[in-house]
Amino acid sequence: MPSCSLSPAERAVTDLLVQGLSNQAIADALVLSVRTVESHVSHSLIKTGCTSRLELVVWLLGQQQLQSSKQAGTLPTLPA
Repeated sequence: MPSCSLSPAERAVTDLLVQGLSNQAIADALVLSVRTVESHVSHSLIKTGCTSRLELVVWLLGQQQLQSSKQAGTLPTLPA
């Protein structure tokens, strides 16, 4: 999947998506409409090339691990 740049709004939504929140819970937390959350999730899926919410979460977690590894100067490792 390609590396991409999510907008700040998309990032806020996907950060809560990673925590396992539903669209309604994300909307409540960010004071947005559910439709707006759906749009941000949809745009994030398109930008990352992911085809599902689960795939998007896995991609985001991988990106976070890569960022942590780059900051620490180490190579990422796969969980055992």
